[in-house]
Amino acid sequence: MSYAWTGVNLEVDLSQGKAEKQEITREFNEEYVGGRGANAKVFWERVPPEVEPLSPENLLIFRAGALVGTSAPSANRTTITTKSPQVNLQTFSTLGGFWGVELKHAGYDSVVISGKAPGPVYLWINDGSVEIRDANHLQGKDTNEAQRLIQEELGNDRVQIVCIGPAGENMVNFASIEHGLGDSASRTGVGTVMGDKNLKAIAVYGTKDVNVARPAEFAEVCEQVRTRSDGLREFYEKWNEFFIEGMLDGGVYSNQRRLIELGNSVGDIYGDFTAKYRGRQAACYNCAVKCKELVSVPEAGYFAAKCQAQSIFILSTGVIDIPFSVKCSELCHRYGLDQVTTANAIAFAIELYQKGILTREDTGMPLEEGNAEAAFWLIDKMARRDGIGDILANGVHEAARIIGKGAEEAALCVKKLEQSPYAHSMPYVALNSAVSDREDYTKSESLIPQGYFHHYQEYANKHQYNTGDPRDYPWPSGFEKFFTEPMDWAGADIERTSQLVHFDMCNVTLADMAGVCRYWAGFWAAIPANYRRVIDLLSYATGVDYDEDRIFKTIKKASALLRAYNVRLGIRRKDDTVPDRFFRVSPGAPYQPLDPGRFSRMIDRFYELRGWNNEGIPGRETLDELGLDFVREDLEQRGIL
Repeated sequence: MSYAWTGVNLEVDLSQGKAEKQEITREFNEEYVGGRGANAKVFWERVPPEVEPLSPENLLIFRAGALVGTSAPSANRTTITTKSPQVNLQTFSTLGGFWGVELKHAGYDSVVISGKAPGPVYLWINDGSVEIRDANHLQGKDTNEAQRLIQEELGNDRVQIVCIGPAGENMVNFASIEHGLGDSASRTGVGTVMGDKNLKAIAVYGTKDVNVARPAEFAEVCEQVRTRSDGLREFYEKWNEFFIEGMLDGGVYSNQRRLIELGNSVGDIYGDFTAKYRGRQAACYNCAVKCKELVSVPEAGYFAAKCQAQSIFILSTGVIDIPFSVKCSELCHRYGLDQVTTANAIAFAIELYQKGILTREDTGMPLEEGNAEAAFWLIDKMARRDGIGDILANGVHEAARIIGKGAEEAALCVKKLEQSPYAHSMPYVALNSAVSDREDYTKSESLIPQGYFHHYQEYANKHQYNTGDPRDYPWPSGFEKFFTEPMDWAGADIERTSQLVHFDMCNVTLADMAGVCRYWAGFWAAIPANYRRVIDLLSYATGVDYDEDRIFKTIKKASALLRAYNVRLGIRRKDDTVPDRFFRVSPGAPYQPLDPGRFSRMIDRFYELRGWNNEGIPGRETLDELGLDFVREDLEQRGIL
């Protein structure tokens, strides 16, 4: 009997129109766990670095985390790995909701998509039955309509679906893969690769059980996690208000030289929004947090608006109106667009218009700050690759290169990927962005330094979570001081910042491999599913005696595999940085411009903690210690090591 893992991969060759089941050995699953850990190994083996992102030889790998499909709280995450058309590197995006759980119940740990279908198709996985079906009738349909039509066609409204929208069909470089009413694998153009393969959707329905090896012990840890979730749940009832406050007081986009300060009015603005437009809060599979707001704003459909959806377009446009931001996000969901890149592209276009680099003749519409209609118009133009939208649809970095005339200065990207609008002049955020496994901040952070997250500590203290038991704390021995001492906004404490970023990235990698939502497992005080409990859950679910040493070796192995792959594509120390603007200007107190010398020393220390050399290349000893001698040999043969 298989435990936690199903031990089965579904291999789909769209060029040949074939779908075959393949066994995944227990040894492989034990070594790489699941999610992005296992994906990194498969991608290294099967996709040479010379393969172009929009090529039939590029893979699109969907893999559920090891705990997905069990009763582990919040275990619902799927990692999607590919070579990105936006940044031309190996990358990944993650998805919550219900799709990964359904995949496990259908009997699969992963689906590996290769090739390219001769015409539009969708994949139908119904337990052991797999069909590649015609999808011509779904072309041009938005993601809500496509999902509805597939469920009607299959006669089952419980089928779980991931799909692309018109943006993926039109090869927008930052197209997303959407699921449900707002769950999304958004970043780095995973939907673009899916569109290039002529794959409109993957529908899944499963009825199989997912077994655990030691059910009594597993249930006990699940209960420990659940009983510690009350504070987190209470926090999330106010989460979006806190997030909006933090984003508007601490977020910066390329077209802003100032913070948007709402002060005490944030609560009133948010309260008015929820009273008028929110139906209820909602959650992903087996999650008590309910971080999504099911809302219906004027001229938009019913939508699960998460935190960022309610503020990100306020920041990019200066239109201080939550329903407006939600409507923009809902448009991105239906078109299948990454809302972070979309918001960046709008901010970028506004700044270029303000500077005269773009004119009314170039854009077709005035792009002043505060113009809501211009934002809606640009979203539509990008999704359809029409007019100025055709240039912006390449992503901000490439758009700046095409436009020229000084546009590059306004392109705030790290390794060609647009960033979430946090204040990147804050050293912790800047370092996270510069060295992240995925070229951006949003899959490595727990936002420790951001003041608004300390609201959560109030709930943790109220529920008396800090009992003195080491299992109650998310930090390793010696890290307590990082949470009890005030945060140094200027980044003078190089050791603290580097250690936090290093461990935080390890912790989020563990969450992705296990399939646990990082909001349950993040590096915050008294978080319910801290890394010790996740390791226990993995051990009891799989029957493998994992301990901290073994798990952290696996985490470092996954990160080293991804980094080494991208090193073969030219990534070096020069790429591990943030835009020059953040070394020169700051939006205001408490933020200061980054100090180049301090930032360089943080990079040095981070590399040392990772076992990389001073060019950011995993070292020989590190690779051998991790059992990655085949990676070392490849890098040596290429003259990189």
